[in-house]
Amino acid sequence: MPAHRIRRDDEDIRAAWEKSRSSRQFFGLLRISYNPTSGARLCEQAGLAWPAPHWGYNAEMQPKLPDPEQGRARQRLEDELAALKRELRAAHREANLHEDIAAIAREVLGAVTPARVAPPRIGSSKTREDAILAWADWHGGERIDYEVMRGWNAYDPVIMCRRAQSTVDRTLALLFDQHKGTTFETLYVFDLGDSVNGDLLDEQKATNALPVFEAMRLVAQVRARALTELAAYLPVKYVSVPGNHGRRSPKMNWKQPTETADWLVAEMVGDMTAGNERIQCVSPHSWTVNVEIRGHVHSLDHGYAAASGGFGGISWYSIQRSDGQLTAIEAAHGQHVHYRWWGHVHQSAVIPAMDGSGEGFIVGSLKGGDEYALGKLRKYARPRQLLVGCHEKTGVSWRYPLYVDLDDGEPSRYEEFVA
Repeated sequence: MPAHRIRRDDEDIRAAWEKSRSSRQFFGLLRISYNPTSGARLCEQAGLAWPAPHWGYNAEMQPKLPDPEQGRARQRLEDELAALKRELRAAHREANLHEDIAAIAREVLGAVTPARVAPPRIGSSKTREDAILAWADWHGGERIDYEVMRGWNAYDPVIMCRRAQSTVDRTLALLFDQHKGTTFETLYVFDLGDSVNGDLLDEQKATNALPVFEAMRLVAQVRARALTELAAYLPVKYVSVPGNHGRRSPKMNWKQPTETADWLVAEMVGDMTAGNERIQCVSPHSWTVNVEIRGHVHSLDHGYAAASGGFGGISWYSIQRSDGQLTAIEAAHGQHVHYRWWGHVHQSAVIPAMDGSGEGFIVGSLKGGDEYALGKLRKYARPRQLLVGCHEKTGVSWRYPLYVDLDDGEPSRYEEFVA
């Protein structure tokens, strides 16, 4: 589903061009998303210069962090307004005849002494946490047919860019708008594999919009840009494990986890961000890797082996059995995993750990439901990734599902990488 070409009348373009004092204001007056390519085309259409000589220089768009002091002042005003409303309601009750009846009843029945009202607590950045953004099953280069999917989903390289950008923008908004009283020290990005679709099967070859190597390059460029934008606000640690797509052999080559497109894409991301000291990339020579965050151990695995033995959806029994087996092996070696992270099944769930002291997160997929899942398995899952918080006392403290299809119709700044 290609991006729609933006159209505006010449008079509207000229009016916005003359009135605006920056390129961002120009787009705002035209009520379109920020896109330099579209802006240049619209100005050329109206015979105007791009950028306008009366505009100031604007750097590349970055999400703007909210001012904590403004947020606190607004919170205080809202609390004062709520207190005034409570006082008004109390005054109305005192003037009501029903209050006299209630007073007589309290004399007869007695009254419970009210608890002391504590003043509201306004965030002061004393809470310190880390956060995890989980990426899984992007299947870069794949095309999902909108008509075959009965209008429920579509996917191609352009939509992949838009959904990848959604994970970045929504992560920043949630961390800094919804958690103003929290100081985040590190953002971990867990990459759970299947970054590209691959071409082992005839069905994959038929539905690939890009050759495998081009898809790998595109995914690596998008992820490097995404990590760079996130690192502008807090240090980022990117950890990747390989999946089962993009492999070179018909059967899984368990002896060589590096013989996969996922491992090479992660290495490319590391090379492209090597000059940024706020980004650390880890692509281990292993199918599974453990990451300790604030005293809690997170185990990353694509989930291909854990889901073996199931069919047609989330393999609850297979996954719990695999968790129990791994827990026993790890305990014998003095290890304890608190959280397990999986992709692969393209659906989302939280499964209790077999030892009763943790959870398993099945993240979902960036591409969402496809033709095989709907036609063969009679299953459909909305495209979703996951963002959680990490605290030393509680482990995973909060969680947000990232439904990444909300902005499929809006242009993405990552689309410049699509050939």
